Amino acid sequence: MKKEKQSNFELLRIVAMLMIIIFHSLVNFVGTRDSQYISNNIELGGVLLMLRYVFGQLGVILFAMISGYFLISAREKKNPFERAMATAVKFAGMLLYNGVIISVIIAVIYMAVRKLGLVGPVFYELINTTRNIFDDSHLIFGYLGGFWYLSVYFLLLVVINPLNRFLNKLTDNRTFLALIIVIIFVSVLFKFTLFLSLGRDAINAATIFVGYLLGGYMRKFNPLQHVKSRYLWAGIIMFIAYYMLAHEFLARVLHVWSFDAKPAVGFFIGYPGYVLATIIFALFMRLKFSSKSVNSLAGTTLFIYIFHVGASFDFFFQTATYLYAHVIPSWGLTGFGLDVVFMGTLLGYVLVVFLLGALAGYGYNLAAKYVKSWFAKIGVAI
Repeated sequence: MKKEKQSNFELLRIVAMLMIIIFHSLVNFVGTRDSQYISNNIELGGVLLMLRYVFGQLGVILFAMISGYFLISAREKKNPFERAMATAVKFAGMLLYNGVIISVIIAVIYMAVRKLGLVGPVFYELINTTRNIFDDSHLIFGYLGGFWYLSVYFLLLVVINPLNRFLNKLTDNRTFLALIIVIIFVSVLFKFTLFLSLGRDAINAATIFVGYLLGGYMRKFNPLQHVKSRYLWAGIIMFIAYYMLAHEFLARVLHVWSFDAKPAVGFFIGYPGYVLATIIFALFMRLKFSSKSVNSLAGTTLFIYIFHVGASFDFFFQTATYLYAHVIPSWGLTGFGLDVVFMGTLLGYVLVVFLLGALAGYGYNLAAKYVKSWFAKIGVAI
């Protein structure tokens, strides 16, 4: 009987994807005019800011770390572009399936909901129905249109053979770590030096590259292997405590508006997020278990990413904003009751999006299997 592979990193994929969905469900809400009704609820505002400015970065870094952990020791392909080519075909298939089949299904559901008058007119204004579901930002040609992670990951695979050769020559722990630190600070330089300033996605690219290096570093040297787990958990708790206490100080003592009271976390360019991601990664490295269901669900996470970002009309981003800005305020809650309901709604919404994306991902995996089989019959290997 074939032994089931370890599930610790598959579980980490799921956690990272949930972090990214939480980040995206708040990205159009926190700090905007629509969110003013909780701006005086300082503790809730602090939690939302932390989710908004930490989870997105963490999810991306963790995904890249998983790739680095496994690929740095992967056997070098004879064809240096084989891995990049196979990944490009996979991405194209997912984007095509999502951009046509899933987008049409969502569009039909949306039209039915509108026809039946199940939601108010404000919801219609939030959903931009004029957006073309077949435009390049959703389909095979649109890597840079809304899927920057796919774009950068693909480019990373193009150069993976010489990159891994170089990294595997770094046999000294300190040299490898120095390379990572230098790249992190160079990315900060490109972000904040005016004449070197690059666009947001170019800076995000550095996040994936550093994440890949960190994953490889953890595989080669495992620098935290002798640190007890309780100390790693203490590091996570200290990060959360720092954020919330700094937010409280800014909002209550210095009277900064709650959504402007953002403690520094190096959002997408600084080192705190990389340190936190490394601690979390080290904890997952220590998990030893196998689960067929976890492994199967983790196999849909890439499609979930495409699904929740590229669905027609920014459906999921805008639906989240509608829930938070219009539905919850209508209940007239304040204080702790508002905290509980908001966080419950947020987590429930994120789980629904995740599960819908997973279901669509299973559909894609099944369809891809039959498409590959059909191509094989006519003598085309994909």
